[in-house]
This record gives sequence, C-alpha cells and structure tokens, in this order.
Amino acid sequence: MTSEQLYCFAMIQILLVFLLASFRLQAIEHNTKALPLLQWAIAAELLSWLFYFWPEQGVLLVLSMCLSAVNMSLLTAFCFKRAERAVPWLWILPIGLLLAGCYSYFSYHQQQNISLHLMTVFTFVLIGPCFWCFRYLKPHPTLSDFMMAAVFAAWLLICLLRSAMLFIAPDWLLSGLLLSQSFWPAISAGYCIFALTGYMEETQQRFKDEALHDPLTGLLNRRGLANAVHGCLAYLQRQRHTSALFMIDLDHFKQINDKLGHDGGDEVLITVAKVLQKALRQSDVLARYGGEEFIVFLPQTDRDSAQLAAERLLLAVRHMQWPALASPSALTISVGIAVFDADFDFDCQLRRADHALYQAKARGRDRIEFATDSI
Repeated sequence: MTSEQLYCFAMIQILLVFLLASFRLQAIEHNTKALPLLQWAIAAELLSWLFYFWPEQGVLLVLSMCLSAVNMSLLTAFCFKRAERAVPWLWILPIGLLLAGCYSYFSYHQQQNISLHLMTVFTFVLIGPCFWCFRYLKPHPTLSDFMMAAVFAAWLLICLLRSAMLFIAPDWLLSGLLLSQSFWPAISAGYCIFALTGYMEETQQRFKDEALHDPLTGLLNRRGLANAVHGCLAYLQRQRHTSALFMIDLDHFKQINDKLGHDGGDEVLITVAKVLQKALRQSDVLARYGGEEFIVFLPQTDRDSAQLAAERLLLAVRHMQWPALASPSALTISVGIAVFDADFDFDCQLRRADHALYQAKARGRDRIEFATDSI
C-alpha cells in the first residue's frame, strides 16, 4: 500500500467515524431537515476518498471528483438550513454540476494546476456562503457555530494559499502537495466535529431553558425566577435600593377553567401572562409560580411605585375581553405585595407576598394588599 493510499484510508476512517456518530445525534425539531444534508455530505466525501484510493483508474477518478463536488454542494445546502434560510438550489445545483464536470475533466487529463485553481474558485463560491451562514446569519449562534465559521475560513485560506503557491513555487507544491493534502484531515474533521457539537450545544441549551421556563406560558418558572433575582442581588446591595415582589392570583380560576375547559383555561393563562408582561417595565421579572399564580420581581421599586405598577396590572386584566365569560369584568386578579430593602431573603419575602395575597383574596379579591410584618 502506497503512502497516498494510506492517506486515503485514514481519511475514510475519520469520515466513517463521524458519519456513524451523526446517526446517534438527535436533532432539535426545527433543524431536523438539516442533519440528513450533513450526513449525505459526509458520505459523499467518504466515497470520494474511497474511489481516489485507485487514482490510476480513470472512471474511479472521475467518480471521486464528482463526489467531491457533491460533498461541497450538500455542505452548502446544510449551512443554509442550519442558518434557517431557504436553500438556494437554483444556484447550488448548477455550480455543483459545473464543478464536477471541470474538476473531473482536468483531473482526468492530469492538468493539476488548472484543476487546483478551479477548485479555489469554486470553493469561494460554495464554501464562502457557508462561512457567512455560520458567522452572521444563524440565529442564536453557539461557540461551535463560530468554530464552524473558523473552519470554513481556514478552508478558504488554504485554497487561496495553494493557488498562490502554484505561481510562486509550483514544483515544490506539486511534489509534496504540502498545502494541498496536509490540512484536509483537519478541515474534514473540523466541520464534522463542530457541526455535531453545534447540535449538542443547542440541545443542552434547550434542556437548560426548559428547566428554567414554564412550558405553557414561556415565562420563567420558580427556579428561573430565583436565578434571575440572585443574579441582580449584588447590584441591588451596592445601590441600596428597595425592591418589590408581587404574588398574583387569577380570581375564580377554577370556575373559569370549568366553564371554558382545560384548553380554554390554558389559553386564559397564556393571554394573562402576555397582558401582565406588556404592562410591566423591561427590568421587571415575571414568572409563573404554578397553577394560576404568577410572581413579579420589581428591582429598584419603592412602595408608591409598586402601588402604581400593581394598579396597572389590575386594570390591564380587567380590560381583557373574553366573550365566553359572563361579563367583561369576570376576569380579575388579586395581588399581594412585599416591599423590602437590598439585604433581603428571597424566600422570606416570597412568604410575605403570599400572606399579603391571602389577605387580598380574603377581603374581596380584585384588589391589592401590602405585606406588613415579617413572616
């Protein structure tokens, strides 16, 4: 086995490992269509190296070059899909076919200089957009996405340097293919690794978000609220500002749920969450505590400001229109408020706000009550 065949064999093994690993990956829902494109791209490159194992066979050499073009075309399509953009097949397919034809023709006729220059041009046309997709277009980019963009940038740079070396020292380059061959394992492994770890990072982020957010309303849950409050605790202590905590309960929700059904009750909770969020300041933190209860943390808020904010919430909910309910005023909330200084215990203030909410409901609902003594 020649050194070139050993090189091809190593590339085949690398790509086979990543191809098998990709089938163990669970893509998140909105990107399930992108993963098969990556898998087909890896498979095309694997077969390209397999057929290149016997470069003296003209037919196999042509197949190898064609599959290399397929790999680049599918990789470009994958990048557009990952960036949540429509795949421009109308220009990817013609360019891919042109690349396959030119690369096969000049490689078959052993015109290596022309073949390498053409590959540089086509790499910029196909891989350039891949870099752009991961660097600038992909929503919510992860660290792996930036590394993916770096791999594509390195790919472009290597091709550019290779073409430059063909003018400067063609004999040296073609004798050892230094810039041409030595970097391809890193490039192939790089885009495979970071494509797969990108999915893994998104899945980890999704699990983290699910652990901190209420699945029905999309608001923070109790754990998410506690994290948000503790995250700004140091700032509040430095500034010595008072803050407020609202405990909010949707009045007579059991009757509303019985009348509208569980789906209707869920829709009420979702809509109330949106109305409350809209009535609050951007700095305020709204969370769903459970059932029909919500919590609001209002940093840098004194008693008077808390009173005004709570009144806005009451009015906003009263003005909600629900034709299925008995009257426009059938939907109301009760609010318990705890106002406290910067050196506070969150659980203690939560109990104070909950006790104030109990007082508001006991005194007729659709009202505000402030906590007085510590609980």
